[in-house]
Amino acid sequence: MRYVGKPLPRLEDYHLLYQARYLDDIELPGMLYAGFVRSPYAHARVKRVDASEALAMPGVVAAFTPQSGKPFDFAPGGKVRYQGEAVAMVVAVDRYTLYDALEKVYVDYEPLPAVVDPLKAMEPGAPLVDESLGTNVSRREKYASGDAERALSSSDRVVEETLTINRVVPSPMEPHGVLAAYDGRTLLVYDSTQKPHIVRREIAKSLDVPLTAVRVVQPDVGGGFGSKIQVYPEEVRVAAAAMALRRPVKWVATRSEDFKMTTYGRGLILRYKAGFTKDGVLKAIKGEVVADAGAYDWFGFDLASTAATMLPAAYKVRDLDIDAVSVLTNKPPLGPYRGAGRPEATLFIERIMDLIADETGLDPVEVRRRNLVEAGPYDNPLGLHYDSGEYLATFNRGIEATGYYDLIRTAEAEKTSGRILGVGMSFYVEITTYGHEVAIVRAERDGSFTVAVGIAPHGQGDATGIAQLVADELQVPIERVRVIWGDTDVVPDGMGTDGSRSLTAGGSAAVLAARRLLAELKRAAEELLGGPAEYSDGVFRSGDRAISIGEVVEAIYRGKVKAQPEAVEVYRAKPTFPYGVGVVMVELDPETGLVKPLLYRSYDDIGVVVNPLLVEGQIHGGALQGISQVLYEEVVYDQDGNLATPNFAFYHIPKAVEAPRYEPKLAETPHRSDHPTGTKGVGEAPTVAAAAAAIKAVEDAIRRATGRRVRLTSTPIRPEEIYKLIRGGS
Repeated sequence: MRYVGKPLPRLEDYHLLYQARYLDDIELPGMLYAGFVRSPYAHARVKRVDASEALAMPGVVAAFTPQSGKPFDFAPGGKVRYQGEAVAMVVAVDRYTLYDALEKVYVDYEPLPAVVDPLKAMEPGAPLVDESLGTNVSRREKYASGDAERALSSSDRVVEETLTINRVVPSPMEPHGVLAAYDGRTLLVYDSTQKPHIVRREIAKSLDVPLTAVRVVQPDVGGGFGSKIQVYPEEVRVAAAAMALRRPVKWVATRSEDFKMTTYGRGLILRYKAGFTKDGVLKAIKGEVVADAGAYDWFGFDLASTAATMLPAAYKVRDLDIDAVSVLTNKPPLGPYRGAGRPEATLFIERIMDLIADETGLDPVEVRRRNLVEAGPYDNPLGLHYDSGEYLATFNRGIEATGYYDLIRTAEAEKTSGRILGVGMSFYVEITTYGHEVAIVRAERDGSFTVAVGIAPHGQGDATGIAQLVADELQVPIERVRVIWGDTDVVPDGMGTDGSRSLTAGGSAAVLAARRLLAELKRAAEELLGGPAEYSDGVFRSGDRAISIGEVVEAIYRGKVKAQPEAVEVYRAKPTFPYGVGVVMVELDPETGLVKPLLYRSYDDIGVVVNPLLVEGQIHGGALQGISQVLYEEVVYDQDGNLATPNFAFYHIPKAVEAPRYEPKLAETPHRSDHPTGTKGVGEAPTVAAAAAAIKAVEDAIRRATGRRVRLTSTPIRPEEIYKLIRGGS
């Protein structure tokens, strides 16, 4: 191999730095601008919507209200369920006219009581978000193994606790947006999305048109983090407006609008009992994972069930009784956010491991050693098959590689000079990769190759990784491999980019397509050469005769040999399970309660490393998002469902100055996955590890500052709460 394993700079960077074209950069002749009237109430009946005054304004082209019919069926059931839910749509010739017109749309609301706390929403008598269900519990499912009750009763200690992970806003640099144009035959949709083929299918279904009539193009996308997986009603409605008006229509959300309409992340609660021995062995967990699903249960149950089934991690506990519960509230819907259930599961189980250490007086490292499964493959008691890993040995190597005990000693030494440091550690197992993926590899007349993939990268560097894989497979210079994506007319299908699956699923599809193409070209070359041929470095050889790939392709097009110059692979991907250790060091200012992250170290087994530079970039961003969840980010609603953190003036995300120093290490002999690439995925792993380590690091700093045991059970950890704990409050 010439490229796989090398830290090549990203091939996409020049384009992104100098030529990037985001959705709002696209202008089409005759383009109109769309906007949405959004409810100021979290829960209200919509009695009447009157857009006549807006329609009378010069420059207003159209208005769509609940009376317009599908897909403009705003306020389903005659009410809005969260603040910011759209109740009407206006289309105008420019944005200035549009925003003035939106204020002219009259909506008669009848406010209703709102419920924002998912635990209170489960209580009898709580206001119902969806009256047709008769309850706010959208779905409940049990995941059980062994006999949790018996194991609890035989435990030396049983603890009961509630762990809460707050909602966060995914906050990509680019808000949501879509531009649609219809020429009478084809509906062309430019969409800032992570899943162009899913958008295509949803628009075709919603508008009752054939898939062949819809083309979705993903321009450069300024981030997603999971919030651009879902197909939002706005995307369908803009497309419908373009078809109805026969003119291009664009909608781009403002930042405050994005905060009100996007799917939110995290928002899970674990209420549990855990039993363990005096020697620190976890015997049983019984409890429920509650998802604050928001107004519509798009993903709430998926996140609850993922957190529930991943809760055992790679620990030996077999007696489990966990309910996954999805609860409706008057908030925007919950959705995937970097890690999507796995950071939550890891924080939950690692908090339990730290509690066992506290209750038994054992070293947190020793507690994990006593509970870890030695190695995989391993069947998780709740039905997941971990494909491979040396959990105990890798944990031990990770503790050494991250210098965990050295950091503890440093924190103790610095305390004598008045500097308060805290160190936290976590062990994680992550689940990545699912579904199918599609790749097309085409040989060109000059011996270069075009690779079209169904994944939809938006900054991860996946095109570089896939070019490395294909260049090695075909034994050609990487400069002769071009990777394209994001256009449903170029590749017939794909699941897009999410779930740390792009190189594993999309890369495997590309590798297999390249192999199939090479076999086809070899057969053609042998026919042209008149005998068996060997292949290397872009040339087929038979005896003293040779023919290049470009010459084979030329012969195919000239009809000298029957063969195909391209190959298509539809690859069905199975889950795989990266794992490792994360360590966070923080500094606490006892005078203010402010905490600053200083250092993130990790030791990860992510399978084959295609490009260490890409991996390091993912670790930097992912770790900071996990730490930020613990220290900074918090969505705040009042009791009536009003959003109190509607933009970056109130919602705090870290800047570069808040980022820690990163010192990641990768397993020296990683366990390959069963996929052709041997990869396991890394995009979400650092987020999974970092949040659990960060909350322990803060707890450690507070204990070092006070000399007292404190227990942190929720995120984020606000400075005022830390200040109170330092001064003896609870």
